[in-house]
Amino acid sequence: MISAICLPKLNNLTPTLPSTLLKAVEEAGELARAVLKFLPYQNKTAEADELLADVAGELLDVAQTCVTMIFVMEDSYGIKADDLIGVHLAKLDAKGYCFDHQRAYRISTTGNYKYLELPRLAIADVNLLTTVCKIQEELGELTQFLGKKAGASGERREIDDDKVYTGCALELLDVAQCCFTMMYILAESYNVDIDKLIRLHIAKLKRKGYCA
Repeated sequence: MISAICLPKLNNLTPTLPSTLLKAVEEAGELARAVLKFLPYQNKTAEADELLADVAGELLDVAQTCVTMIFVMEDSYGIKADDLIGVHLAKLDAKGYCFDHQRAYRISTTGNYKYLELPRLAIADVNLLTTVCKIQEELGELTQFLGKKAGASGERREIDDDKVYTGCALELLDVAQCCFTMMYILAESYNVDIDKLIRLHIAKLKRKGYCA
């Protein structure tokens, strides 16, 4: 069983909140496409394995987009990420989602990397389709903070910048949590080698020059 999923800070990228939303929507669309390709083959082992690896890779890309922006917000927007992770975990508790409270879910530093770990949630009836839908819901809520609540289209502004940033960071955590939870399920229920996929994912990021 996989012990933890951690994604790194991309030291060579400086995304903004609008660019992150665009990238997250792009990656979520690619995830949806990968899931739709997989579903007809899910009971055919030979065909399913490669397609499922593609799904897991897209989940990593969606999560990485969100995690990267959280790190940027910590450095440039005055966001205290560890505090928000605490708020996020409290919300999960309030919703009755079970997870291992013994682990320390926080940002950790190893060498030149920062990593973010989120819990594996025990939620009934979670599958790839519900995960895709939930990610879209959370991206919609992120859009509300950047759009309507910030008065981006001429509406009366509902909240100040600090609350916009906090709300955006929490929504980014929610999207990442959806991805992390589904990746844990893929590892446990479909024997997907998530550790290997994360190594390949980080190698890809390095090839693209996103991190050292």
